[in-house]
Amino acid sequence: MNTRHLATFCAASLLSCAAALPTAARADTDACTLLTPAQVGAAAGVPVSAGKHVTPTFVKTCTWSASRSSDVKFVTLYLQTAAAYDGGKQMASQMAAGGASVAPATVGDDGYYFIAGSQVGLLVKKGDVSFKVTVYATLPVARKEAMELALAQEALAKL
Repeated sequence: MNTRHLATFCAASLLSCAAALPTAARADTDACTLLTPAQVGAAAGVPVSAGKHVTPTFVKTCTWSASRSSDVKFVTLYLQTAAAYDGGKQMASQMAAGGASVAPATVGDDGYYFIAGSQVGLLVKKGDVSFKVTVYATLPVARKEAMELALAQEALAKL
């Protein structure tokens, strides 16, 4: 390999590594760092415990549990890639024919609510990342949607 080819190869390698840095940095994002218990509690209308991971080594999902008896039981935030969002949106649209529904949400670059019976989850895409926020509660769907939208806007501010 001559010097010119080596220089071109090195420059291309550096550029591709630099381009991957934002993605790599976001790949390590801890879901519990995107929302505080105060933010979750304010949106849910009930004090919540500190966010916890399902397992200590998987930081893509965080759960905040209500600190007292309430219609709201817990809130989750799940981080995923934009590609997973795109696939999920396509699948959600197909599932809508079977009784579930999809409603647009004006948040991030793209967003939608996936509603199945009394359960709802807000899925949001921003750039090359996405997330799902879900309020698990015995409340009307519209109230849960409003809570999830408030939480999504807070999380987006940190992405």
